[in-house]
Amino acid sequence: MIQIANQPVLQLSQLRKEFREPAAVIQVLQGVDLEVCRGEIVVLMGPSGSGKTTMLQIAGCMKRATSGQVVVAGEDVSTADEARRLQARRNHLGFVFQSFQLVDALNAYQNVALGLRLKRRPINRPDILSMLDTLGLGSKVHKRPGHLSGGEKQRIAIARGLIGRPDVLLADEPTSQLDSNSTETVSDLLREAARRSNAAVLLATHDPRLTRIADRTLVLKEGKIDE
Repeated sequence: MIQIANQPVLQLSQLRKEFREPAAVIQVLQGVDLEVCRGEIVVLMGPSGSGKTTMLQIAGCMKRATSGQVVVAGEDVSTADEARRLQARRNHLGFVFQSFQLVDALNAYQNVALGLRLKRRPINRPDILSMLDTLGLGSKVHKRPGHLSGGEKQRIAIARGLIGRPDVLLADEPTSQLDSNSTETVSDLLREAARRSNAAVLLATHDPRLTRIADRTLVLKEGKIDE
């Protein structure tokens, strides 16, 4: 059994997020507290519109909270300027998006390499090939997204998210476009790959099938986390 190191690498403290509209102020997050450790997979449940994506975007330095603290790999990025937040994304964070976000003109290998280019990291061909092989894509290296199944596309997205060995992997509805068989396969591979790289994983979903890979399952309800 894999032991999870007790090292929080993502810490959210009293996160609040509100959106101001002409007729009202919408409270999306209302004092969220969360820590995720290396090697741990935390699944965040909740219906569409509950604020899961907003929470991941704040944790991923893509949006700012109205108030509260975000600490990534020991660095407080809550009030950091945009240059430091961009550096935190490059150095510490990986992302898996709901709609894959692959570049159609690039093959599987090139799409994963793009993840390193965006982080301004050296392109290490053996590492990329090993990651694709781990995710069952060893024979698909030269295939473009248009010639791959939904499950295969999501595996490429996972490989791209993990290739830079991020401290934290944030996954937003990673199986929403997959059938049941692909969901089970991709979720198992996500767990295996994340554990191998010792990343902390925060996975937002409304799909209860993903709780099977979770070390903890949380529910975002009325802007607060309920375990």
